[in-house]
Amino acid sequence: MVAPTPVTAKSKARAARFRPELLRVFDGLPLPQQKEVLNFARFLRQQARAAESLPATAQPQIELRTASATTLVALTNLVHLGGDAIADTEALYDNDTGRN
Repeated sequence: MVAPTPVTAKSKARAARFRPELLRVFDGLPLPQQKEVLNFARFLRQQARAAESLPATAQPQIELRTASATTLVALTNLVHLGGDAIADTEALYDNDTGRN
């Protein structure tokens, strides 16, 4: 997630230019869509505040799981493409219930 930029005079001037257009578009929406926009704006504000409270170095970590080439080779031909999915499914359930 990108940290929000600090409020500067330039960003305030930019906001002052966008605000009238934002309000004009917002006022043109039906009430249900206005509620959606308001909820989304609240969500964005919540996300920005949460990002501000995190240290600059804190980022969500993604766990990378690796597999050796021999493990991947062992997976070859584990799944076969083609065939009759209905017959395979019926055989699976028939074997589970003991019917033939």
